[in-house]
Amino acid sequence: MIKKIKQYLKRKVLFLIGIYNYGNFKLIKIKKIKNADIVFILPYYHTGGAEKVHLNIVKALRDQKCCVIFTHLSATKNHYEDFKKYAAIIELNAIRNKKSNIINRLLKNAIIKTINKSKTIHAVFGCNTDYFYKLVPYLKKDLIKIDLLHALSDDDNSTLSLVNTADIIDFRVCINQKAKEDLILIYNHNNLNQDYAKRIRIIENGVAIPKVRSLKIQPKQNITFGFIGRWSNEKRPELFLEIAKQVKSHYPKVAFVMAGTGMKSNLKQINDAGVSFLGEITNPNKLNTLYKSLTGIIITSKHEGFPMVIMESMIFGVVPLSTNVGGISQHIAHFKNGIMVDATTDDAIVKAFAKHISFLIENTTKTQQLANAAQIYGVSNFCIDKFNVAYQNLFNSNS
Repeated sequence: MIKKIKQYLKRKVLFLIGIYNYGNFKLIKIKKIKNADIVFILPYYHTGGAEKVHLNIVKALRDQKCCVIFTHLSATKNHYEDFKKYAAIIELNAIRNKKSNIINRLLKNAIIKTINKSKTIHAVFGCNTDYFYKLVPYLKKDLIKIDLLHALSDDDNSTLSLVNTADIIDFRVCINQKAKEDLILIYNHNNLNQDYAKRIRIIENGVAIPKVRSLKIQPKQNITFGFIGRWSNEKRPELFLEIAKQVKSHYPKVAFVMAGTGMKSNLKQINDAGVSFLGEITNPNKLNTLYKSLTGIIITSKHEGFPMVIMESMIFGVVPLSTNVGGISQHIAHFKNGIMVDATTDDAIVKAFAKHISFLIENTTKTQQLANAAQIYGVSNFCIDKFNVAYQNLFNSNS
């Protein structure tokens, strides 16, 4: 009985907090939506490649009033201040996490009504959050509706949303040809109108290129390979640790480093593998300094779109070594400007990476050639100017 009373009281308290947060949203925050030109509906502002891309899109549209609605609780504040420089920010987690159907219905209806009645909003953009797909069917027809697809995995749970909104979305952006092909396969599998494929646009990601003087490849003091990202199942960091173990058993002076989020709880594994953990690096200058120190960057992912860390590191002459997933092979040519691993089982992947890394260690001339080629390709292909113009044109489109 006491337990039930406590649960009841807890639900009541959460409901009251939710009502208070919703009231604050209605009185104050909703004006940010009403006065915007473009509304973004995104999940997070914490550290991540997708979050960097979303921030770059907002930056590209800095001449317009942007409002970003974040739907989920971010793990860190990493990109918060950057988003705040270029857009009005609203966070919904304090309302949505109370799990009140009544409050969440009120919230959803308030956002839809505000967007539809706004005299200034001309476009709504969403990515990586199902909340966008819950709103978009109710938005007025003359709004430009855009979403972004970074990549699709075999077990992707966004497929249904993509299918159900194919007739509503005006422009569906893919970051590479592979993502577009995967999306068209989904359309065909679900017998969708073939005209929907004409709405797909490819806009490849870009990075800011530092001044040319700072890009000169300096001789590396040590041979160092890095894993930069988050500790997650799809990134398979445990394979990186196994690769490090195997290589260091033959080349103990070769260094392996990790930087990113979600790694602190795995410090024992990292230390046992002889890998140095550098923490979460959020300062761009410190991240660039790390890239300059690396011989190669290792991507052991199960699936990817095209990792930002590859683009960011290649412009500093870092050799990318990656599993052949997503759209990576569209930019990385095996032993031309990087190394691709086609193996599929964990053991075979580790063995292949260890073999290629050993080759780089033993053949410094070839390693330098790959580093030079990586930098030339990165500087020539990944400049953010093309990205900026593409998104500016997209949001200004009326067709």
